[in-house]
Amino acid sequence: MDDEIKDIVLHNWKITSHEERERSGRFYFWFFLVLLALVGFAVWQKSFLFGIFVLLAAGTILFLSGQRSEVYEFTFTDTHFIIGNRDSEYEYETVSHFDLYPFSDTDRELFIVFKEKLRPLLRVRYYKGDEGTIKDILASKKIPQKKIEPSILDIFSKIIGI
Repeated sequence: MDDEIKDIVLHNWKITSHEERERSGRFYFWFFLVLLALVGFAVWQKSFLFGIFVLLAAGTILFLSGQRSEVYEFTFTDTHFIIGNRDSEYEYETVSHFDLYPFSDTDRELFIVFKEKLRPLLRVRYYKGDEGTIKDILASKKIPQKKIEPSILDIFSKIIGI
């Protein structure tokens, strides 16, 4: 007999972690021009640590922008919000509030803030057509929608595509 509690699935979808983009020569030209300017600034200021930081950050950005996106599954049940095959489960009682933002022409992004102060913001992409369903589910669980401003890092990662 299966000990796992069976939840009623309210909504389920699969989406890639980020949009696939082909990097043109223009992207790499501007990227390496900025990199060269920052390394030149580090040499001019005789700041060895800043130069190392710039090179490590550039390598990280190039590595992440070259990664293929993974497909994630998200499920709203009557008691939980589930990511993957129960890899991460969040009870609705732990959620403080949420907000919805445009991500692209076809996708949107759901920001979920938890009641625990040290738990980070959860960002979930969903399809534009699912917005009404997601709002209705969260409203039925008495979770308010409040304005959440995306961070500089969120905006930067969206621009670069990582």
